[in-house]
Amino acid sequence: MAEEDSFAALDALLEAQFQNTDEDLEADYQALDAALKAASRRFSREIEAVWGEGQVVLPGKSAWVDYSQNRKLRRRFDFENGFVRIERTFKGNAELDNAVNEIQAAVQAVAVDTNADLSGKDTVWQYAKQDLQQQAITIEHTAGGVESVKSILDSTQTPLLAELLDMPASTAVLSALQKATVPVAPKPDIAFVESPVSGISIDEEDLGGEAEMTAAIVETIGDQKKLMVTIPLRQGYLSSAAEIYRPKVITEANRQQIPPSLLYAIMETESHFNPRARSYIPAFGLMQLVPASGGVDAYQHLYGEKLVLGPDYFYNPDQNVELGAAYLNLLNTRYLKSINNDISRSYCVIAAYNTGPGNVARAFVDSKSVSNAAREINKLTPEEVFRQLIDRLPYDETRRYLQKVISAQNKYREMDQLVRL
Repeated sequence: MAEEDSFAALDALLEAQFQNTDEDLEADYQALDAALKAASRRFSREIEAVWGEGQVVLPGKSAWVDYSQNRKLRRRFDFENGFVRIERTFKGNAELDNAVNEIQAAVQAVAVDTNADLSGKDTVWQYAKQDLQQQAITIEHTAGGVESVKSILDSTQTPLLAELLDMPASTAVLSALQKATVPVAPKPDIAFVESPVSGISIDEEDLGGEAEMTAAIVETIGDQKKLMVTIPLRQGYLSSAAEIYRPKVITEANRQQIPPSLLYAIMETESHFNPRARSYIPAFGLMQLVPASGGVDAYQHLYGEKLVLGPDYFYNPDQNVELGAAYLNLLNTRYLKSINNDISRSYCVIAAYNTGPGNVARAFVDSKSVSNAAREINKLTPEEVFRQLIDRLPYDETRRYLQKVISAQNKYREMDQLVRL
């Protein structure tokens, strides 16, 4: 009877988590979500006005994108495919010299830009903050107890790509740009021959130190063209990225009794170690936390207070890893604690991180009741649990996610020796 009462209490707790973030918090989150969507639409219109229809590129989970103030130059940091690409749109030869100079300066800036620098270039969030301020809505971004000021300063002032990118010398950049803009006559005002390249495609296996920096002129729409430089990240850049976050990962793995390999695997799967990852949900940062669900739950788990945190909080790597580890601990020790086998529970935790415990339950029973699902799960071997998750999880995305995380986790298993679980 006591066990039945415990299961009922757990289901009631989960139902409260799923349905009730209190009205004020829900209103703040809805305001944040609406402001971000409106800001994204506004920024997209600005980009399209300069680059043309179909040429809008915005930040995503595995790539950070920012633009110059006049929107004519953009930089893309692609953490999944392993390159940095800088493009400058222009019309006619009169603008080409400016494009060359701006590209050259932008390439050099890549190596020294910090998370704080990128925050200042996050136009969508700047627009969203203006909207929220007009509504007198404050979204927290400096709350919390992460060894606070030093952690925040260190993570915002450290160059973002310093460990991942072998920067070409200024002379090499200029040489590549000159090859892409070869004049057909010695006169400086004569027409330039376009590069025959209509686009640059870099195979993933050739990236990371194997490919060289390239530059080309690419036709876009009408008489508009773009000058484009692509620089590969160094070989093994994902391992280098993982090493950057190692101290915090080990600290939080010990604190939350989570294998470091699992933290790393989720970071790689969610963002490919892009600290400014952003998805449409919206979710933010290395471990792609959603402010209204995992973010609120994890923060309350750590600090006993419910807050809707803003993007800047999640873009801080230390704070993101701290909350991500706390949410995994919450899933493992509270929401899914009724699953007896550690391996079976780990599979369910991974799936729940992506889709929530209720949807994991639906892979085993005809409801979101975790207690009912746990009874069925406890009758199965871990292999059977894994197979049923792959076959019956409600969303294909979560099925693929589970497989990706487990595969990635195997690459980081040796890190588990550094933590006593």
